[in-house]
Amino acid sequence: MTPLATAPVTNGPIALDRVETIDALRSVLAALRYTGQAVREQLGDDAYRRRWRDVPALVRRLRAGGALETAIKLFFLGCPVSTPEAERTLAPIPAVELERLGLIEVRNSTVRAVVRLVPHAELLLAGSRYPDETPDGTPADYVATVTAPSATLASLTVRRPVRTALDIGTGSGVQALWAARHCERVVALDVNRRALNLAAFNARLNGLSNIELREGSLFEPVAGERFDLIVCNAPYVVSPDRRYAFRDSGARSDGFSERLVREAAAHLEEEGFAHLLVGWLRRGDDWAARPRSWVEGGGCDCWLLHGVSRDPVTHAAIWNEELAGDPARYGETLDRWIDYLEGLGADGITEGAVILRRRSGRENWFRADRIPPGRTAPGSDHVLRVFSAHDHLAELTDDTALLEETFCLAERVRIEQNLACRAGGYVVEAMTVLLDEGLGFRAGIDQNTASLLPLLDGSRSLGEAIEVASRARAIDAADAQAFKEGALGVARTMFELGFLTRSENA
Repeated sequence: MTPLATAPVTNGPIALDRVETIDALRSVLAALRYTGQAVREQLGDDAYRRRWRDVPALVRRLRAGGALETAIKLFFLGCPVSTPEAERTLAPIPAVELERLGLIEVRNSTVRAVVRLVPHAELLLAGSRYPDETPDGTPADYVATVTAPSATLASLTVRRPVRTALDIGTGSGVQALWAARHCERVVALDVNRRALNLAAFNARLNGLSNIELREGSLFEPVAGERFDLIVCNAPYVVSPDRRYAFRDSGARSDGFSERLVREAAAHLEEEGFAHLLVGWLRRGDDWAARPRSWVEGGGCDCWLLHGVSRDPVTHAAIWNEELAGDPARYGETLDRWIDYLEGLGADGITEGAVILRRRSGRENWFRADRIPPGRTAPGSDHVLRVFSAHDHLAELTDDTALLEETFCLAERVRIEQNLACRAGGYVVEAMTVLLDEGLGFRAGIDQNTASLLPLLDGSRSLGEAIEVASRARAIDAADAQAFKEGALGVARTMFELGFLTRSENA
C-alpha cells in the first residue's frame, strides 16, 4: 500500500496509516451485507437520488432496528446513533478506533459519521455528506461518492485486461477502483486533497493495492507517460466560477474539455482507449462541430456521444439549483452565468462523452451519435463492436462488398410492436428495434426491415438474406433494386451501431 500513503494524500479526515481498522471495517460491513441492494430494499429504489431534506422520511422506513438498519442510518443517511448501538453494530471495532480513523465522531454518547459511506455495485465508497446538509451549501472541496455522470462513464468504459490506466479527476476514486480490477497499475489524479485522501481510503477499503494517487491538474503529474486506458470525469462544466473543485475548472469557455481531449490523445498507448466526459458550446445546428475539431490530426479514432443539450438559462439553473432556496442569491447567480454564456456566443451547451482510440499511421474516423438518457448498463462489449465495425468498413472499397458478408444480430436485439385493434383483429401501427444492452440504441423500423432482420442469423450472406426477404414481401422486379439498396443501407447502419456483428465464420 506504499503508493497510497505518500504526502499528497495524507491531509484529510481519514488516517490512512490505520490499515488494520480499515480492513476490519471491510469485514464487518460485508458480514452485515451492507450493499446497494440492501439500501434500496430498506429505503426504496430512489434512495440514491434523495437529498438531505429527505432523510427524516427515509429514516422512518428503518423500523426493524437491526444492525443493518443501524449501519444504513449511520453511514448512508448520516443520522446520529447511540454509542452502544453503534458498537453493537460494528463489533468488534470499538467506536474510539473508528474515531481515530476519522470515520466517525463521538459526542455525548452519540456517534455520527464524518463521511458518507455508500455501497455502489460491488464497491464501498466514502465521500462527503449530503451537499445540501449545511446552511452554507456544498463545500468547495465536496467529494461525491457516485453520481449519474460517473455511473455513465463507468458503463461506457472498455473493460479488458491492460497494463496501465489513468483516472483524471478521480474524486472518490470510483473510476480508478473499477479500472484496478482489470488493469495491472492505475494512476489516479486530482487537485482536491480531500478527494485524494478519500480515494486512498476507498482503495484500501475495497482491498485494492494497485492504485497510485498523485496531486495535480489534468496531465501535469504524468508528463511524458502513456497509458492503455484513460478515464476522466473531471470539471467539464462550462462555468464562469471557480467555486467547486468537482465542477469548475477555471478555464474560459469549454477550454478545459478541449485541452482534455487534445492531450488525452498524446498520452494514449497505441490501440489504447480514452473515455472522457466533456462539455462544449454549441453554435448553430451542428452540435458535433467543436469536438470534431479537437480530435482532427490527433491520431485517434473518435466516437462522440451526445448526452444533453441545454439553452443558457437551463444550463445555469441546473448547475446552481442548490441556491434555489435563496431567491436573491439564486437570481444574481443566474444572471451572471447567463451573461457569461451569451457573451461566449453560445446557442446552447452540450454535455456528453468522447471515446478515443489511438491508431497512428492511418486515416482516422469520427462518428457522432445521441445516446438515450440515463443509460448505465455495462457497455464495454458494445463499444468494442462499434469500433471493430468501423475498422472493417474503412477497409471496404464500397458498401456493396457487404452483400457478400454474413451477419448475425447481437444477442440482445429486440423488436417492439405497437398494435391497434381494428376490424376484429390487430394492426401493427409502429415497430421499434432496440439494443437491450450497452448504450441502449433504439430506432423505428418498417415492415421491410422487420422481414430482413430474422434472416440475419449467420446462415446466409447479406445479399442472400435480402433476396429471401424480397420474395417474402412479394417485391416485384421493378422495385427489387430499390428494396436491395434500402436493405443494404439499413444493414450498414445497424452494423455501425452494434446491432449486427460479422459471423465468426466470415
